[in-house]
Amino acid sequence: MLNPTNRRGRKTEYTELRKFLIKDGYLLLQPEVFMRVENTKKNCEKHQNRIKEFLPKSGTVRMFILTENQFSSCVLFQENLDLQEFLVGAKDLVTL
Repeated sequence: MLNPTNRRGRKTEYTELRKFLIKDGYLLLQPEVFMRVENTKKNCEKHQNRIKEFLPKSGTVRMFILTENQFSSCVLFQENLDLQEFLVGAKDLVTL
């Protein structure tokens, strides 16, 4: 989870990392949580190394590598469906 601050330089580092993630094809899953789908473990390692180049000097960046089956078994609890789930459905796969 990224945690920007108002201290000089730290917010700039956070912004650079965030811009890199978006430019590199990561999707914003929820505020400050990004995801990217890769087909092989080798590609995962490649992107881990690329992220290391943009690490801020303070704060933490955590990465979780999940298989497709592990990710598809994630459960989301909420009282009401959001707009996307209402329009598309909660179980449908949307390819962008």
